[in-house]
Amino acid sequence: MKRITIIFLLTGIIIASCKSGTKKTANEVLQVKHFEITEAWRTDTLLLTPESVIFDNKRDIFYVSNLNNEPRLKDGNGFISRVDKNGKIVDLRWIEGLSSPKGLAISGDTLFAADIDEVVAMDINSGRIIKKISVQGAALLNDITTNPDGILYISDTDANRIYVYDKGVISVWFDEQLNGLNGLLWDNDRLLVASQGSNDFAAIDLKSKNRQLITDGINHGDGIAWTGIPGYYIVTDWEGEIFMINPDSTAVSLLRTKDQGINSADIEYLRDMNLLLVPTFYRNSLVAYNLAEKKVNQ
Repeated sequence: MKRITIIFLLTGIIIASCKSGTKKTANEVLQVKHFEITEAWRTDTLLLTPESVIFDNKRDIFYVSNLNNEPRLKDGNGFISRVDKNGKIVDLRWIEGLSSPKGLAISGDTLFAADIDEVVAMDINSGRIIKKISVQGAALLNDITTNPDGILYISDTDANRIYVYDKGVISVWFDEQLNGLNGLLWDNDRLLVASQGSNDFAAIDLKSKNRQLITDGINHGDGIAWTGIPGYYIVTDWEGEIFMINPDSTAVSLLRTKDQGINSADIEYLRDMNLLLVPTFYRNSLVAYNLAEKKVNQ
């Protein structure tokens, strides 16, 4: 009887220890970082409906896509601007001849832009359009992301599709469980997607193509950027709000500008410079913010 009692006691102690250890680990996982952003600089308002921004590490310069008013009109008045790291517009109409360029991606010396129903490839060295790649069945190409091998993934907001461009061929890659998708970000073995129709942020496994919801309630999901800290991503609401998505899938607002009528479109975050770049769309400027971890009293 004593032996049985002792065994029960030991078992109880082991179980209690295991539960205690599990609880501690869970609390550690749920302890998320808190952040805040402060404005570093902004360009003047010469830009014309800027939608997307990307940094060229090789040339130390930003490229900004300008819709020039109409997001769906093939009017030929869209262009790409160059902006330096201090917010000076170096070349407003660097590359012209596009219509409504939105998402941007760089592969080698080529800059790509999603432009309604075609992907525009531009030679960075010469500052000229190389070719316009027509996408059959496209309705509103919006964002582009690329992997290290130069494979492009392109979102189609109106047709609810994701296209892939690989070895000179464009094809439909994914067209299920999508509702007004916009922003894309290649993230190793998955593709991150921000949607304005379903107001959510999700991940699609690149191999299985299984879609997993990360968080919702981000309204008109647009740009996506990784902070460089595992599990922390910045996602924008096009109407004018910037969210931090935490490892526990919570979304925390860093800045809300929609009440002032200031949009937040397709973003870029530079970890080395700690700069978050946000195109303001109808406000015709590019704003840079510094990101800092905020101390929270326990």
